[in-house]
Amino acid sequence: MKLWQVYVLIGIVAFFATGSQVVPYVGDGDGPVAATNQFWRDAFTANHASRFLVFDVVLLGLAVFMLMWVESRKVGIGTGWFVAYVALSVLVGISTFVPFFLAHRQRILDARTVG
Repeated sequence: MKLWQVYVLIGIVAFFATGSQVVPYVGDGDGPVAATNQFWRDAFTANHASRFLVFDVVLLGLAVFMLMWVESRKVGIGTGWFVAYVALSVLVGISTFVPFFLAHRQRILDARTVG
């Protein structure tokens, strides 16, 4: 299995793992805005551990987005792709779309070594 395939597999597993936790929020039928509000209210008010994880993931995400920007410029991933990966990381899940970005990057690097 190639490295980019491992990244894609991680992204797919992350999508379903995190998505399974969204079901209770969207299942209420109040719409995506209300579901998002309730999710963040729960994340910040559940306990110290949940707040720790929110702060940890958000700040790690900022550092990862900076790294993604630098790597995008280095390997030639277009700005549109970069913006899409960041937006989808925020809207869907960082654990899904950062691995997809890494797979994209790795495929470019692999193509350079073959050709």
